[in-house]
Parts: sequence; structure tokens; C-alpha cells
Amino acid sequence: MLQETSGRPQPHVDLLRQVASGLTSRVEEILVDHELTFDQWRVLDTLTQQGPLSMSDLGGRTRVPGPTLTRIVDRLVERSLLYRNVDATDRRRVLVHAADRGRALCRSLAPRISEAERSGLAALSAAEADTLRSLLERLATA
Repeated sequence: MLQETSGRPQPHVDLLRQVASGLTSRVEEILVDHELTFDQWRVLDTLTQQGPLSMSDLGGRTRVPGPTLTRIVDRLVERSLLYRNVDATDRRRVLVHAADRGRALCRSLAPRISEAERSGLAALSAAEADTLRSLLERLATA
């Protein structure tokens, strides 16, 4: 049900932010025990799922701005969760990889994070949650 402000429906952008904020908070509650931020998790999870990526590809997939992404990767490299190396096929590029330790952490956290997301969407039926995902994916790629 849409909340109304001054007699009109709440703007879509406000509703999307409210839902995203709620889901993000649930995930952050899990990550804090592992000294990870939400964006650090997104970077680690992306590299675990996708394999090695250049910084530009990683930024495009996570939508984390360049300077912020560099700080995130630096921090995760310091913690031995990621590592960098020169691309063997193009020595001008550096690839970022999830280290064994990072992949293990990601595998251990992923089920809890999935559950937190499901819990955050508990007001929806499974079919509604699937529909929401489809609609959001369509909007994200439009």
C-alpha cells in the first residue's frame, strides 16, 4: 500500500530508497561482525561470482565510483580477501581476484545474506518477490 504525502502517492524513488535502505540495513547487521561494509561485500561477492575483473569492469558491475572502488579494493587486499595481478593477455590491465580467504568468507556469508533479503521481502509471496525481481531487473537494464 502506498503511503500518501499531502494527498498524493509517495514518489517511486522514495519507495525504492526506503525498501533498499531496509534491505541494506538487514545485510549490514550480518556484515558488521566480519568488519565488512555493504559496498565491500558487493565487491567481494561480485568477484567471487564473476571471477577476476578489471577495475573498470568491477566498477561497472557494482556501480561503485572509481575512487571509492579503489579504496574498497585496497582495504580488501590488505585483509587478504582480494589480490591484484597483471592481466596475462594485456599487460596494461590489472585484474582484481577474490582470494581463497575471500571466497571462503563469501560462501559462508551468502546463505545468511540471502535469508536476510528473504526476510526483508517477507510481506510478499514468493510469486510477488519473483515479479518484483523481474521488474527491477528490467528497470536496471533499461
